[in-house]
Amino acid sequence: MRRQTPDVERIWTVLDLVNWGTEYFERKGVDSPRLTIELMLCDVLDVRRLQLYTDHERPLTKEELSVLRAYVRRRAEREPLQYILGKADFYGLSFTVDPNVLIPRPETEIIVDRAIRLLREVGGLSPRCLDVGTGSGCIPVSIAVHDPTSVWVGIDVHDGALEVARRNAEAHAVGSRVTFTTMDFLADIPSGTFDLITMNPPYIPLVEIHELEPEVRDHEPLTALTDDLDGFTFYRRFAAAAPKILSPTGTAFLEIGYGQSTEILALMTAGGLLCTIIEDLAGIPRVAKISWGSVTKS
Repeated sequence: MRRQTPDVERIWTVLDLVNWGTEYFERKGVDSPRLTIELMLCDVLDVRRLQLYTDHERPLTKEELSVLRAYVRRRAEREPLQYILGKADFYGLSFTVDPNVLIPRPETEIIVDRAIRLLREVGGLSPRCLDVGTGSGCIPVSIAVHDPTSVWVGIDVHDGALEVARRNAEAHAVGSRVTFTTMDFLADIPSGTFDLITMNPPYIPLVEIHELEPEVRDHEPLTALTDDLDGFTFYRRFAAAAPKILSPTGTAFLEIGYGQSTEILALMTAGGLLCTIIEDLAGIPRVAKISWGSVTKS
């Protein structure tokens, strides 16, 4: 079993493949090897993970094995599992993803959670909301699903990303309240002001790109990862554009990178903005909460 590959010349059961795949991915240095092969099998067989164990003696057909083998080869080459399966979980929802969009991260859920909480506290009719660099649309779609009053515009410079975002909005039945448009935030801004703005910009400095895992560096869109400079380009642009896009009583939630909080506080303060840094559960600064006023830090 150790040196065998799951070819179609013998019978392979679910349990055989879970054991083989776990060992194979361990040797390849793939993170979460057992979970990886289990999720692949769930996709190929269209079952839930529990069913892999209640039906562990189920043999795979030649067609199913062929699909699984292709998945395994791609993951062994360090292609992200989410791109292989074409989906990613985020804030309890499933989103379509492909190489046009950044894979949603758990840390970005902080923005969604804080935004939903704010909208519920503030109330009001149909708050006007903007998501900058929307990618898969996971931020505005997730918030719109949980807050039926919010109306969203998502902007992105890439049409391929917006196609994915539109599919996700329709899949979660919020397409009438979440619309998307092609726009380069560094060159243009939407008309009018917004009550809520969210942004997960490309904040990784160009000099650090080579340090990323191959799944990220070699497969995810570089324009969603880095600004090709120092990582602060979009924050500078936001600070400059805030008087035109953030309403007097509005709030923005911006995801930030490791070690960037001090510089971002300075940028926002210089523009007369109130900036509160929100930490994740590990105590790492993750989100800048922006509004009009004086500066604080927490």
